[in-house]
Amino acid sequence: MDESLLPTPGGYSLSLAASGQAWSWRLTTPEGTSLAGFAPDRTSARRSAAFAAFTAEALTRARRRRV
Repeated sequence: MDESLLPTPGGYSLSLAASGQAWSWRLTTPEGTSLAGFAPDRTSARRSAAFAAFTAEALTRARRRRV
């Protein structure tokens, strides 16, 4: 299920799924890179994915400045 739950940078796609007793999250960047992880509950999965999105966006901005 794709969801835009917490604010994420534009162009990022987020999906959450129940995976046994945990929740898995997958974030896809506009460049097509996938980031994924597990969390104990849905709320934590949302927060983890949002944190990963902002971290990936910050790294992308830093990389652009260095070029």
